[in-house]
Amino acid sequence: MSRVILGHPNANANVREAALALHERGLLAEFHVGLDTTRLARRAPARLRGELGRRSFDPRLASAIRTHPVPEATRLLLERQRIVRVDMRDGYFSIRRRGEAIDAAVAARLRTGTFDGVYLYEDCAATSFEAARDLGLPRIYDLPIGYWREARRILGEEAERRPAWASTMAGLQDPPDKLARKDREIELASTIVVASSFTRRTLEAAPGAHALDVSVIPYGVPEPTREARTPSTGPLKVLYVGGLSQRKGISYLFDAVAALGGDVALTVVGRPADAGNAALRTALARVTHIGSLPLTGVLALMRAHDVLVLPSLFEGFGLVLAEALSQGTPFIATDHTAGPELVGDRAGEGAPGWIVPIRDADAIASRLAALAQDRDLREASSAAALARAAELPWSVHRDALGAAVDQALRPAPAREGAPRAHRA
Repeated sequence: MSRVILGHPNANANVREAALALHERGLLAEFHVGLDTTRLARRAPARLRGELGRRSFDPRLASAIRTHPVPEATRLLLERQRIVRVDMRDGYFSIRRRGEAIDAAVAARLRTGTFDGVYLYEDCAATSFEAARDLGLPRIYDLPIGYWREARRILGEEAERRPAWASTMAGLQDPPDKLARKDREIELASTIVVASSFTRRTLEAAPGAHALDVSVIPYGVPEPTREARTPSTGPLKVLYVGGLSQRKGISYLFDAVAALGGDVALTVVGRPADAGNAALRTALARVTHIGSLPLTGVLALMRAHDVLVLPSLFEGFGLVLAEALSQGTPFIATDHTAGPELVGDRAGEGAPGWIVPIRDADAIASRLAALAQDRDLREASSAAALARAAELPWSVHRDALGAAVDQALRPAPAREGAPRAHRA
């Protein structure tokens, strides 16, 4: 049986599911991660379980997990104690540096152990992929968000269109060495896994795009809730959950809500990408803003709202869309997310979700107005959301991902122009 090393600095939901996919297929040799709080979370006081649960794993993964806790644990301590200002973009404790640390650890294991391949993520793969290439091993690259050159194009246009929001788009400030590393990872990859058709389309801007081997494997949806939803009364209850950045197209949501006045009430959950941005601060002062919530709190809030809106300009998937479906909350999203995959063929009025163009506050407002005026439509869409959630469990994603990795590990004849032909 082929055996793979998986690595990522955090315990994101999609990463945990990838680890389970490999485990269930008998492919997982080692899983390198920053922190593993599984045992601690079970014994911690209730007030701490939410935070610790974000870094815990299915017990079936215990024998494979290899932790590298110092950077992440130290960062958390410093943040809580406010001892020093933590540079989250490029400093030692940033996600970038933590990813590079995992990458170095996996590369070291490849050189000292016996493995059949490696599965790594954007910003965590360059060193390990070079080691794997030298050993003649398959290199599976998971790209959870769209390709950076297309991000620069879209967000650069947005900065010109809405300069007041430009400081919230941190991706425009990525240094050249970080961007070169991303391209190196793609160049070295044998297989690329993405979670949406939009992410695949962005790779058309990558050098050598014609030769890339790309698989689209959408994420799954959490188990549909059995909790009763709060009856819908009063103004339409609209929810946004995510980073407060113009990459998420959030100004267009604010514009749509303002156009509808008292017919809608907006709740925003998320931390500002730039707390000093005047446009964002002004917009947040006019709505209900919650800085952060544990996942259980977010899910409860979804059940108490009529619709979730994710107007992203540039996304990879948008896990909040899947979470909303699981709570019976339909969504409005752009086609720069996995919204089209999640809606599937369930389009129409009583759909589980609706797709709008990017940068179109009028389209968002029109859909919100229709929901605000029709309680029966809200109830039908809520039922459709739960039904669609039941069709897309995480197990479907795991099965597809496991099969794709299994296929990527099998020797294949060289194809003219294919990545493996000139990267071996």
